[in-house]
Amino acid sequence: MASTVAWVVGSLAAYEVARFFVLRRVRVWWRRGASEFVRHHRVQLESARFIDQVWMRERLAQDRRIEEKVLEVHGETGEAIPVLRARVDAYAEEIAPFFSMSAYYRIGAAIARRLVSFAYELVLDPNEFHAQAAKVPEDAIKVYVINHRSNGDPVLLAYGLLRKTALSYAVGEWALVWPLHFLFRLFGSYFVRRGEKDPLYHAVLERFVQLLAGHGGVTGFFIEGGLSRDGALRPAKAGLLTYLINLRQDQPDREIVFLPVGLNYDRVLEDRTLLRERNGPVPKPSLGWRLITLGAIAFWVPMLIAANVVKVATRSHRKFGYAAVSFGEPLALTDWQGGGELHTLDGHAQREAVEALAEHLLHDRIGACVPATPVPLLCLALERIEARDLPALQSEVRDLMATLRAKGRPIALGEVFDEWERRLGPGEWEEELVVRLAVEALARRRVLRNEGGRLRVTPGEEVVLGYYAASIRHHLEET
Repeated sequence: MASTVAWVVGSLAAYEVARFFVLRRVRVWWRRGASEFVRHHRVQLESARFIDQVWMRERLAQDRRIEEKVLEVHGETGEAIPVLRARVDAYAEEIAPFFSMSAYYRIGAAIARRLVSFAYELVLDPNEFHAQAAKVPEDAIKVYVINHRSNGDPVLLAYGLLRKTALSYAVGEWALVWPLHFLFRLFGSYFVRRGEKDPLYHAVLERFVQLLAGHGGVTGFFIEGGLSRDGALRPAKAGLLTYLINLRQDQPDREIVFLPVGLNYDRVLEDRTLLRERNGPVPKPSLGWRLITLGAIAFWVPMLIAANVVKVATRSHRKFGYAAVSFGEPLALTDWQGGGELHTLDGHAQREAVEALAEHLLHDRIGACVPATPVPLLCLALERIEARDLPALQSEVRDLMATLRAKGRPIALGEVFDEWERRLGPGEWEEELVVRLAVEALARRRVLRNEGGRLRVTPGEEVVLGYYAASIRHHLEET
């Protein structure tokens, strides 16, 4: 009996020792790989990226303004101060990330690369990024402001900017589920609740954003606050913008620079779901319907995965098209009329002024750099002319592209265009290739059919064409 116990104890001890050394070697391998990647690509990682979550939570718990808000809520509601402070701790725990360089540059990079590369061809000009970054003073607070097209936007940006910078994103509460919340925290994202009414929550979020940005953290947020339901730019939200501007109450001489980023896709994966909500939220399905849907997902997801594995193995996999990222003209806060004094305004006056700045950033700065990809170009051409034959549509696409270029608007064209240019040289083949790629992408989705050189839109799918046309329609508006 004693020998059996000794054998069990010895086996467990040997297992734990082996596990310790294996895990240590794996961690060292991960850290070394992440460090080599950062050094090789000269990625600039700011010190705020490595702020410990415990440190952040304690700073928030002892923050003077949050304490004042606790006392204010106590006076208004009569809730016990220990209860309010516990709520502050819970909010800080929920919001604050714990960035891991190993997770970001090993796990995150691998996931983002495979997801994006499987679904899209990414079109991003590194020279645009560097030209934009060169216009920012070295000690300024950098804030990337981005339009919101898909729930996959953070993954697309993380992959696109992997060799350039690591952003702290504001992520919606939809990601507060396992394992997404753990992964997003590791990747440096922080969580924002939409529609939260508790003033304590907003006090904690405001001070967190200010602490992060004030210590040099590069932040990014989707200024529309949610996904577009009709394809066009939504009204801008000013909440996070106000928090960042009020940072100047503590650091009045600190410059804040907003860097616009425009995103667009040949296919937004959740486009039909979004279109169903364009006239307002749809009623929640019944329990029975949700169970049926869950069963269908359980059946079809493995089937889709297996089908795509076969396609990849046989090299018959077709991507959805282009996903494009473009960088616009930065705006320093003090260059905006009255921007240097925004942090001194109170209440309604500040809210109106910040909302005007937010609308300018979204519609004039971000809107100007939303790239035109083949599918939106074709959809806009279909909207502008009645003819459905390919020569007429190619002519309209050519005119659209000429107009966009004359206005300095970005057009995202992938590697196949470079190949054609090397083979054929400059010429009037661009519009032909744009139309061909867009028709193929939409035909695979059965949105339209090519019937001997004439396009026919599938009944009921006109709304999908309008959704993609709306993503670049604003480029043609007079300013």
